[in-house]
Amino acid sequence: MRRHEQSGNLQVEHRRAWALAVVLGASLWPAISLAQENAPAATGATQTENTTPAQPTERIKHGYAVHETADLGGHIASIDGSGAMYNTLVNVHPGPRVLGQTFELRAVEGSKHLLFDNLNAFTTGFGGDPNNVATLRFSKGKSYDFDGLFRRDRQYFDYNLLANPLVPSALVSNGYTFPQLIDSPHMFNTVRRMTDVNLTILPLEKVTGRIGYSQVISQGPTLSSVHEGTEGLLLQNWRFSTDTYLVAADWKPLTKTKVTFEEHITHYKGNTSDQIAPQALNLQLSNATPVSLGYDNITVPGNTSASSPCGNNPAIISSTTNPPTANACENGFLQYFRYQPSRTIWPTEELRFQSGSVKHLALNGRINYTGANMKMPNYYEYFNGLGRSGLRIQTITGNSRAERVSVAADFGAVWELSNRVSLLEQYDYVNFRQPGYNDFFTTNQSTTTAAASMLNNPTITAGPTTAVSNTFLGQKSDTNNLTLEWEANAKATLSLGYRYRGRTVRVNENGTPFTVLIHENGGNFGVVLRPSPQWRVNGTIEVMYADNAFIQIAPRARQRYNLRASYRPKDWATVALTLNDQERRDNVALVNHLDHSRSFTAGATIAPNERYGLDLSYGYTDFFTQSTECYYSTSGGPPVPPGTNCGTNTILSHFYYDAPTQYGSFAFMLQPTKQVRTSVGYRISSADGNTVYDNPRQVPGALDSQYMSPFASAAWTVHPGWIWRGEWNYYGYGESGAIGPTSPRAFHSNVVTIAMHYEF
Repeated sequence: MRRHEQSGNLQVEHRRAWALAVVLGASLWPAISLAQENAPAATGATQTENTTPAQPTERIKHGYAVHETADLGGHIASIDGSGAMYNTLVNVHPGPRVLGQTFELRAVEGSKHLLFDNLNAFTTGFGGDPNNVATLRFSKGKSYDFDGLFRRDRQYFDYNLLANPLVPSALVSNGYTFPQLIDSPHMFNTVRRMTDVNLTILPLEKVTGRIGYSQVISQGPTLSSVHEGTEGLLLQNWRFSTDTYLVAADWKPLTKTKVTFEEHITHYKGNTSDQIAPQALNLQLSNATPVSLGYDNITVPGNTSASSPCGNNPAIISSTTNPPTANACENGFLQYFRYQPSRTIWPTEELRFQSGSVKHLALNGRINYTGANMKMPNYYEYFNGLGRSGLRIQTITGNSRAERVSVAADFGAVWELSNRVSLLEQYDYVNFRQPGYNDFFTTNQSTTTAAASMLNNPTITAGPTTAVSNTFLGQKSDTNNLTLEWEANAKATLSLGYRYRGRTVRVNENGTPFTVLIHENGGNFGVVLRPSPQWRVNGTIEVMYADNAFIQIAPRARQRYNLRASYRPKDWATVALTLNDQERRDNVALVNHLDHSRSFTAGATIAPNERYGLDLSYGYTDFFTQSTECYYSTSGGPPVPPGTNCGTNTILSHFYYDAPTQYGSFAFMLQPTKQVRTSVGYRISSADGNTVYDNPRQVPGALDSQYMSPFASAAWTVHPGWIWRGEWNYYGYGESGAIGPTSPRAFHSNVVTIAMHYEF
């Protein structure tokens, strides 16, 4: 499961680097020789900087102009520190690569072809990079256009603080030290493949047809967990696929009017299966059966009682056996399986129109209908071990199904009341209902309290018991935006709007219905300033108030402020900045929710000529949230106010999370000659956040961290159509807080990419 690119194995990395250098050096030699053949004679004549290298001669073959390129090379990488964190953030490793490839065909004038006039193909990243892309496009005049796209992403994630119980060090029972989790119990190493193909028939005619297909497949192993008296670590194999089919037609009855009908059919297929992870079965019973006592033992499990079948003994009976022998009367897992396939068919019909045929009036509208069916036909779960109340074996089977019927419509209009005044109207309607049904059968096989041991077979059978539930969720919402826009003069445009949204949320849980009515009122004011042709400023202010909320963190009041400005003092210089601030509140008793998201960005681009240029950017973001919370405490806490429904051993506290982050970068490009182009730059992101640490073992982790990546590159045109390219990237991640009882997450790496670009 875990990828074992360890940080100290630099000799292997160096051998790979030398091998790659030798191979690329051999590939460079023909180019250098060819360049020497075309160099000026030894009379002292040299090529001036203003001489542009001749481009490769275009080839004509079978009536097509042919142009091809290939970028061949590879990566040399050295990694120090956490290999898991490096794979999570970067995941680029040494080896040869096909860094890029293009193939172009263009019909020359006068040629006649039946299939296509233009064809373009492109690929990048194949050979081992985590992200691969391939595209194919071809067309035939007014007959058709075809687009195809394939993407493959390797997604590795092992941020070891996620879902980690943070087992303390030196947790010992009878000479056995419980292991700390160095990886996340919810890590994953998956592959996602995405395919999209679209064909447009008669693209320039009044009636146009379109067909399309897209597929997304995600599959691979992950880790997960389940609680049965203790926490079990699961290995989860899963494969999710989504297939979407499209049939559409566009009708253009008038010059500025188009009507579109689309039929989308989406089929989702999810297959997941879980079992106890092999690495979790790190102990044995006295009869040599592999067993797990769970991975969440933050304290040593207590001794069993003298009246139990195991007697008054510690959690680990013997630490000298291989593997150590566990107490069979502690909560644990011998076996666990879970299989839960799911299927969804999601057809949607959509009719759209847009028109500008009526003078001073622009219209657009859309209506769609969805009738989806979702089902989990055969759920199966099996537990074998020792759970709460002497549970030995539990089997759960069943099925579930649901429907989703949705109707959505929207309509928009822009009416030019005069040359300077316009009225904008946007209406949106959504109405969906989702009934669901579950039917599960549970059989529990237990022992008496006096015989509660994983070595004893169950003697008591209860069930099967049937759990049937009927659920319903529905929502209807109407939203209306009315905006008046006034172009005061050539330098200023003002707008004033009003927004109303009404929502009705209906829920029914096993015959207990309730309805939530929510009414939102809001307004917005916008301004566009053009003080000069080089300067433009946009700003908006939005406010909203709601009389109710369906969930606690949904806002009852919201303010949003946006500001964007750009200034171009010269044709070769641009300065831009943006400012966004959103505040949301739900200030009712026992909720007291407040959050904000703020961002500021500024950037400048300076390029006086093709010889050099400079890009500068800075960004600041801050995500903050606070709410009243209840959380469990083994030691209990102060009394909570009546009506909180916090339960026993819980504490009512004021939770907050704040994550201010700054980002900065610069990139400088220098082209000293027509043959040589270089660049150098630096990127850094720094988080300085804080939160409430309800868990005393919790550490800040990425909330207080820095991630930097300086880089440099050079490209040399050795010969027309033959370019050598080298690139260096440094990746460094570190945290300012304590590491915690896990493996360190800091790393730094150097990745060198060497490539040869060849055109033919």
